[in-house]
Amino acid sequence: MLPLIPADLVRALGLVLIPAAWFSAGWPSAVLMFLVFGTQWLLRWLRGGSLLDWSGQIVLLAAGWFSVTGLYHRVFALDLVMHALVSALVAGLVACAAEHALRRRHMSVPAALHVTGRTLAWLGLAGATISLGVVWELAEWWGHVFVTEEIGVGYEDTISDLAVDTLGALVGGWLAVCAGKRL
Repeated sequence: MLPLIPADLVRALGLVLIPAAWFSAGWPSAVLMFLVFGTQWLLRWLRGGSLLDWSGQIVLLAAGWFSVTGLYHRVFALDLVMHALVSALVAGLVACAAEHALRRRHMSVPAALHVTGRTLAWLGLAGATISLGVVWELAEWWGHVFVTEEIGVGYEDTISDLAVDTLGALVGGWLAVCAGKRL
């Protein structure tokens, strides 16, 4: 069993928000908050207690709860801001996963950056993150078609989401590469 750390209090909030989302907005919202909760635990596994863990949990909880409460429909550009923030967070998670894979192969991040170069590493992180953004947009479309029309999709929404996902991925990937140089 993992020892508890202070950041687990935020994870507990994520757990409580799953049934709250169900009662507030229905089971699709509860599923969304369950995905948020799972990602909160991924943050713990990869960087428990770090700044990435704390800030990532707050961004994830905000993004999920804004959806549950319908705030994205009431506040102009909030969806775009949150897409950029979550995409930057996902780039950090992809970098953490890559770091763990390198460590299993007994290679340090600075050594890997020396081999690949910072630019290629940055673009690789951003590309992987953007790919995950595309998967998210496909899941939104699927949810709209097969689950509920309340899940908002459309050409302009999808393109603008992907554009800010790209921006967030580039910024998050750059920050991860800069942090990797110091490891």
